[in-house]
Amino acid sequence: MKLEKREITLNEFDSLKDVFYAERLLLLEYTRALEKVERKETKNELIKLVCEVGGDLLFARDLMRGSAIENGED
Repeated sequence: MKLEKREITLNEFDSLKDVFYAERLLLLEYTRALEKVERKETKNELIKLVCEVGGDLLFARDLMRGSAIENGED
C-alpha cells in the first residue's frame, strides 16, 4: 500500500507532538525535583538539565510549526 504525502507528514507531525509533550513532562519533573533537593551539586545539575530540556522543547515546537506551515495548516 502506497502512502500519500499527507499521511507521511501527519505521522511526522504526530511524532513531533509526542516529543514536545514528553519534553514538557520532563521539564515539569525537573522543576518539581528542584523544590525538593538540598545539595548544591544536585541543584546545579537540575538547573543545567532544565536549560537543556527547555531548549529541546522549543526546538520541537519550532519543528512542529514548520511542519504545520509546510502542510498549509497555519
